[in-house]
Amino acid sequence: MNPRFRRLFAATLVSAIGTGMHAAALPLLALQTTSNPLALSAVVVAAEIPWVLLSLHAGVAVDRLDRRRVMVWADLGRFTVLAVLATLILTEHATLPWLVAAAFLLGVGQVFFDIAAQSAIPDFVSRDPQSLATANGRIAAADSGGEDFVGPPVGSALFGVWNVLPFAGNALSFAASGLLILSIRTDVKPRETPRKSVRSEIAEGIRWLFGNRTLRALATVSCLGNVAATAQFAMLALLAKEVLGLPDLGFGLLLTATAVGATIGGLAAAAASRRLGPGTVLLLGKSGVGAAILVLGLVADPWVAAAMMTVTGALMTAEKVVVSTVRQQIVPDELMGRVLSSSRLVVMVGGPVGAALGGVLASAFTVQVSYVVAGGFLVLVALAFYPVLNNRVLARATDESAG
Repeated sequence: MNPRFRRLFAATLVSAIGTGMHAAALPLLALQTTSNPLALSAVVVAAEIPWVLLSLHAGVAVDRLDRRRVMVWADLGRFTVLAVLATLILTEHATLPWLVAAAFLLGVGQVFFDIAAQSAIPDFVSRDPQSLATANGRIAAADSGGEDFVGPPVGSALFGVWNVLPFAGNALSFAASGLLILSIRTDVKPRETPRKSVRSEIAEGIRWLFGNRTLRALATVSCLGNVAATAQFAMLALLAKEVLGLPDLGFGLLLTATAVGATIGGLAAAAASRRLGPGTVLLLGKSGVGAAILVLGLVADPWVAAAMMTVTGALMTAEKVVVSTVRQQIVPDELMGRVLSSSRLVVMVGGPVGAALGGVLASAFTVQVSYVVAGGFLVLVALAFYPVLNNRVLARATDESAG
C-alpha cells in the first residue's frame, strides 16, 4: 500500500474509533438526563436516520466534489458538534434535545465521510482486483476494529472517569482524521461533467445500479443478507439471557467476538478472494453465515455461541470486501458515489424487515426459532444467487467493464 493509502487507512481508523466512542458514550449521557425508553431510543434513531434521508444526496456530493475535501469537511463538522457538546456538558446544559441533535449531526457527518472514503479508494490504489481487495479489506478492518472493538470500551471507560472525556477525545480524533486526509496529495483531476439537477443525478445513479445485472444482484443479495443478520442481532440480547444464561458482560463479549471476527475477515479477504475467487468467497460466506446463525439457534453453549459470532463477523466482512471490490471495478469513477449510496440504501431496507421478522418469530414461537429460520433462509439465498454471482459471471462482468 502506498503512502497516500496508508494515510487514508489511518484517518479511517482514527475516525472509526471516534465513532465507536460516541456510539457508546451518547446513550450513557442520555441516561443521565432521562430513563424514558422512548426518549433514549430517540438518540439511537437520530444517529441512524441520516442514512435514509441523506445517503443519496451524499452520493451526488461525493461525485461532484473533491472526495478528500468531503471527508475533511465531514470531520470538521463532527469536531465542531462534539466541541459544542463538550461545552454543554461542562456547563450542565446537555439536555435530551441537544443530545438528539448532536446524534443526528454526527450521523450526517458519518454518512458523508463513509461514502466519500469508500468511493475514494480507487483514487489511491490501482484498479487491479488484488490491490482493490487488499485496500477494501484493510478499510473494512479499520472500520470494524475502530467502531466495534476499540471505540466502545474506550468511550465507556472514559465516560466512567468523567462524562466529558469521551466527547473531548472524540473531537480530537476527528481533528486528527481531517488533518491526515488534508495532507494527502493526489493526481486526481477535477471531474468535468455537465452539471445536472440533484434529482437527475440521483436518478442516474439509481438507473446505473438497477440497469447492471451484476450490481443489481449484489445489492439484492446484500439486502437479503441484512434481513437475516439484523434478525440475528436484534434478538441477540434475548438469546444471551434466556438461552445462554449470560450476564450483561457476557452479552458484550459476544459483540466483541463479532468485532474480532470482522477484523480478521477484513484482513484475510483479499487472500481468500485471490485463492478461491470472489464469487466463492461471497456465496460460501453467505451460506457460512447462515450456518452459523442456524447453530446459534440449536446450541445453548456460550463458547459455541462466541465462536459462531466470530465466524459471522469474519464472513460478513469478507463478503462486504468482495462486494466493494467488484463494484469499484464495474462502476465508472464519475458515478461511484451515487451508485454506492444507492446500493447502501437498498441494503438498509433489509434492516427493519429483519428486526421485525425476528421479533415476530421470537414472540410467536421461541427465540431459537428466529435463528433457525434466519439461518436456513440465508443458506437458500446463497444457493439461489449462485447462477448470477459465481466466479465466472463476476469475472465476465469485470472484464466487460474494463473493456
